[in-house]
Amino acid sequence: MRIRQVKEIEIEGLGERIKQARLDSSKSLEQICDEVGLSRTYWYDIEKETLKGALSIENLRKIEEVLGVSFGVNLEEDCDI
Repeated sequence: MRIRQVKEIEIEGLGERIKQARLDSSKSLEQICDEVGLSRTYWYDIEKETLKGALSIENLRKIEEVLGVSFGVNLEEDCDI
């Protein structure tokens, strides 16, 4: 059986934190986008916080992994199961 939980949270300044982590890394934008699997346009929308819709938790986890950082986002905290 599958259970689907959809939850969105607003984290002000996350785009800037992602941008700073990118700038602090030794990787080029192209390398990061290739490793995460995102286009440069999509990446810039994330950094500018102009993304239509929400950034998926899966993409956030990939970004954290590739940049070697954690942004401290935990959507599982209030699961009652």
